Amino acid sequence: MGRSDSLRNELARLQKTEADLRKGIARAESDAASARASASKKRSEALKTKSESSRRSYIRSAEAEDKKLIAAERKIGDLKTKLAANAKAQSSKTKSLGDSEKQENRTAEQEIKRQRREEIRHAEHIARVSRPTVRYVVIPEAKPEKLRVLYLTSNPEATEREVEGPDGSIIRESYWLRTEAEVRQVKAALRSSKYRDLIDLEHKPAATFQDLIDGINDFDPHIIHFSGHGGGQSLFLENGSAIEPEIVSISFALLVEALAATDTPPTMLVLNACDTLEGAEIILPAVPVVIAMADSIGDAAATIFATQFYAAIASAQSVGASLKQAKVMMKSAFLDDAKLPEYVTREGIDVDDLVLVKNVV
Repeated sequence: MGRSDSLRNELARLQKTEADLRKGIARAESDAASARASASKKRSEALKTKSESSRRSYIRSAEAEDKKLIAAERKIGDLKTKLAANAKAQSSKTKSLGDSEKQENRTAEQEIKRQRREEIRHAEHIARVSRPTVRYVVIPEAKPEKLRVLYLTSNPEATEREVEGPDGSIIRESYWLRTEAEVRQVKAALRSSKYRDLIDLEHKPAATFQDLIDGINDFDPHIIHFSGHGGGQSLFLENGSAIEPEIVSISFALLVEALAATDTPPTMLVLNACDTLEGAEIILPAVPVVIAMADSIGDAAATIFATQFYAAIASAQSVGASLKQAKVMMKSAFLDDAKLPEYVTREGIDVDDLVLVKNVV
């Protein structure tokens, strides 16, 4: 039995208890009313009778009814206290059930995405084995030259999310990705790295599709890094207008064409954006190594990932080791997002052997 099912059972038990408590209160209130009326009647009769013995008898009967009334009111108080505790418990269980259902829904969505990725990989494998073998150019070892990183950031609009308040109300919040803070920390990490003089980072803020093409032509990058919004096998860039800014959706299919339209394609593409792993395999004909995110990633996690990843790359660590270091740092910050960065590569490429920075001897 899952946690949600267990919580539903507990909630149903509390609701049944609530119904029993309300019935008990109703019975006790009926007993109290009956005792109150009976006591009043006995005292009235005691005042009317002329017999002293009858008067004493009526008074004793009235006092007996008073005791019943006190007992009934005490019982009502106890039951109402239990009813209040039950209501509090129900509220807590209802909130826990809501949180549990949200978590289970997220887990189910991630599982669906994982299965979808497996289906895509299987379909691509079947396609590969059923068509003539295509031999890619082997990635050459790092030359004694600077590693060039084209760093594109795009933040065309605020992200909206719903947050449940302490009282159960739904609060809608808007926030902007802190991509510029990410770049600042990456640059600081590179300045402190072992081979800081062997890396050039070209930053293109508020990046457009034209910035990507121009960056490939002008900078001839080994790594292209994108930080911003993604999803649905697309990246979201800006239109370059300061007056009427709009989101420009760039599909992976178009991205592949852009990356392949050069005589010196990049070695690696890093997509530091939500939900970019699904379908990333279609980029491999243009770029041999792609690192992307398996689900939605938060600002803090994205910044920690990028900072440690490039710090390790600049220390002559392999791509595989650099990715592992980035995940370790994310875990050390107690972030669940540490499992999100993953890589896909062409056949025959081992990221643990791929070193992009080598010291000039």
